[in-house]
Amino acid sequence: MFINERFPEDIGYGSSGGPAYNTSVVVARSGKEQRNANWSFPRCEFDVASGVKEMDELERLLDMFHIAVGKAHTFRFKDHSDYKSCKLANDPNFDDQQIGAGDGSTKVFQLYKIYTFGTYTRRSRKITKPVIGTVSIGIDGTEQPTSNYSVDYTTGEITFDSAPSYGAKVTAGYEFDVEARFDTDSLPINLEDYNNGSVDVPVIEVKR
Repeated sequence: MFINERFPEDIGYGSSGGPAYNTSVVVARSGKEQRNANWSFPRCEFDVASGVKEMDELERLLDMFHIAVGKAHTFRFKDHSDYKSCKLANDPNFDDQQIGAGDGSTKVFQLYKIYTFGTYTRRSRKITKPVIGTVSIGIDGTEQPTSNYSVDYTTGEITFDSAPSYGAKVTAGYEFDVEARFDTDSLPINLEDYNNGSVDVPVIEVKR
């Protein structure tokens, strides 16, 4: 089950972690390596225990853990290092990311975020959990009124009332969460030193 609520943002802000890839490395007797990237895009991993500093935060973490039933259910998690369609210092704008091109018949477009570095290959990340009230959409450089489309905030799909014309550039700006779950079914707590980061509380992204 997906719990359409965000993990406590202040606890998440103090957590440690980030993106993790999965790569197989085979080392020959000569010392040469052969590497294979098993994932085309990383899965984010966090330890949220380091974000717990006050008793109120601990109590809210416990509430969330019980509602999620440990590993059983997923929820929204804000990755404070990467949660916008643009640079973190900027506000999202309707032309931040190109999410497709019109063909005259397609009405549904998926939100994506593109990562580039210099002239290297672009990486495309599927965005499935945009934040309510932050999505703006453009067609060929013109921002569209919200009455022209709808947003599915649990899948990241944009549905137009009328299909964009052939070749029209479809763009989007947004904030987003990741779908995540606890990676533990137990939450041992020592009230004397919980705020010293002595307990690991792993949270991992669930990829769709």
